[in-house]
Amino acid sequence: MRPKFLFLFLFILSFWNITASNTELEQHLKQLGFDSIRPIEFKSQRYEAAYELLLDQAVDHSNPSGQHFKQRIILRHRGYDRPTVMVTEGYAADYAFWPNYDEEIAVALDANLVVVEHRYFGKSKPEPLQWKQLNLQNATADLHHVNQTLKAIYPKAWVSTGISKGGQTTLYYRYFYPDDVTASVPYVAPLNFSVADKRVYHFKDTVATAPCRQKLLALQKDVLSRRNIFLPMFADSTQKRGMTFNKVGGIEKAFEYNVLEWGFAYWQWLPMGCENLPEPGGDANEIFKAFIAAAGYDFFEDESINDMQPFFYQALTEMGFYSYETKPFGQLLHLVDKPSFRHTLPEGVEAHYHPALSRKVNRWLKKSGNNILYVYGGYDAWASTAVQPGHKTNALKLVLQGGSHATRLRHFDSETREKALQTLKNWVGYEPAGSTP
Repeated sequence: MRPKFLFLFLFILSFWNITASNTELEQHLKQLGFDSIRPIEFKSQRYEAAYELLLDQAVDHSNPSGQHFKQRIILRHRGYDRPTVMVTEGYAADYAFWPNYDEEIAVALDANLVVVEHRYFGKSKPEPLQWKQLNLQNATADLHHVNQTLKAIYPKAWVSTGISKGGQTTLYYRYFYPDDVTASVPYVAPLNFSVADKRVYHFKDTVATAPCRQKLLALQKDVLSRRNIFLPMFADSTQKRGMTFNKVGGIEKAFEYNVLEWGFAYWQWLPMGCENLPEPGGDANEIFKAFIAAAGYDFFEDESINDMQPFFYQALTEMGFYSYETKPFGQLLHLVDKPSFRHTLPEGVEAHYHPALSRKVNRWLKKSGNNILYVYGGYDAWASTAVQPGHKTNALKLVLQGGSHATRLRHFDSETREKALQTLKNWVGYEPAGSTP
C-alpha cells in the first residue's frame, strides 16, 4: 500500500475507533440514568470525548420523594482504566466548557475529569429554591450520587479536588463520605469557625512585614479621610458600569465597606507587591487604581449579591466567613458601625450560624484525614483559617511563601511539586496509561 493511502487508511481507522468509542460511552451514560448527554467541544489531546451531563438530584436527600432538580456535570473522558478526578466546584461551572480547559491533578494522573457544578448555582438550581436545603449534608450527598453513578464505568481510584469554596466542599465531602475517594487535594480551602472568624485579625496583624501592613492601613485611612475625592470617583465608576447598591444601604455605605474589604482582598489576591503600593496622601488616581485592583467594585453591588446569594447563605449558616475591624479607623467611618453580611440574604430568608459541623470536620481531619494534600498561599488572607492537619495522619500541607489565593501546585518549585505529586500518585496507586494488561 502506498504511503499516502496507508496514512489515509490509518486516519479513517483512528476516526472510526474514536467514533465507536464515543458511541459506546454515550450508551453507558444513558444506561446510568443521566437525563441529558450533550457532546461539548474540547481541544486537549488527552481526552477522547467530552459531555455536559444532567443528573437528577433530590433537593432534600433525606426526602427523595420530594422536590428534585437537574445538576450539571461536565465530563472529559480519558479511559475506563484511568483514575478519575472530581472537581467539587463551589459555584457555577461555566469555565469547564472552555475547549482548552484541563485541571492540573487530572493532567498529573492522566485521569478522567468530572466537574460537578454546586447546587443552587449556574444551571443547577431547583425551582423554587428551598433555602433550608442548601446545606452541606445535601451538597455532599449530591457529590456522592455523582460518584456512585459514574463509578460503574470508572472503577479505578477517584480523587476529589476543589478551589477556595470548592476546596471547602472537598473537605466536607470527605468528612461525610470518606470512602468515596482515595485522596483529596483542596486548594486554598478555609475552615472557618464563625461568621466573623477572629483568626483573620491575627493574620492581618502578622502577615508580611510591619511596614507593608502599616502602608496598606494608611492607604485605607487616606481614602476614607479624603472621601470628598474618592467617593465621587467610586460613584462615577460604578454608575458607568450600571451598578446599584441598594441592598447594602447605598453608595456611601458601599464605599466604606469596599475600603474595609481592601484590607482583606489585598492579601487575598496580591495584585501588586508592597513596593508598588502608592504612597498615602499621594496621587489620587494612583491610589484609586490600587484600591480597585484589590477590592474591585462589585462585592457589595446588587446584581453581584443576587448572583452570589447561595454563597453568602452558606457562609452565614455553616461554612463561616470573616468580618472587619473598625476600631483602627475611628471616626473615619460614618455609616459602617458593626459590619455584617446579612444584607446579602434573600428577602425574607433568615440565617442562623451553626458552628458544630465545622468543629466536627476539624477534629475528623486531625484524627482521620489521611491522603489529603492541602495547598495554600502564605499571604492569602484565607490562609488565616487554613486547616491544621496535626500529626496523626499522613496528610501533606504545602504553603507557598508569599503566595496568594491563586496558588496552585504549578507555582511551587519543581522539587516540591514533584514530591507532592509523587506522594499523591503513591496514595492512588498510579500507573501510567497502557501499563496494565
